Amino acid sequence: MTTYSSSNCYQKFSVDVFSERRPLSESPWLRIGEFDDLSQAVNSCKKVVDDFLSSRGNVAESADQLVADFLHHGDVPTINGVENLRTFDVYEYLTERSSQIHNPKGSN
Repeated sequence: MTTYSSSNCYQKFSVDVFSERRPLSESPWLRIGEFDDLSQAVNSCKKVVDDFLSSRGNVAESADQLVADFLHHGDVPTINGVENLRTFDVYEYLTERSSQIHNPKGSN
């Protein structure tokens, strides 16, 4: 996978989250940060997912349930400023982290 940095693009990277829990009178989108470096933006997105998973990890009975909980209740992060570049797939990361939480290496 190709790595992109801010030197490849002319603008900063912003991270927004979509949340259905916000009041109807407000936008469901909330900007959580702007970054000069793409890796910082990706880490910010991962933190949004990780924070949700850590709050639900002990409650969910399986990785699939943890994924479903996030899809129903989690804030979905997205990176702006890198149009048409695959930089962070929230669903791929969610599935990977949920599996790691419920199936840590070395346990059966």
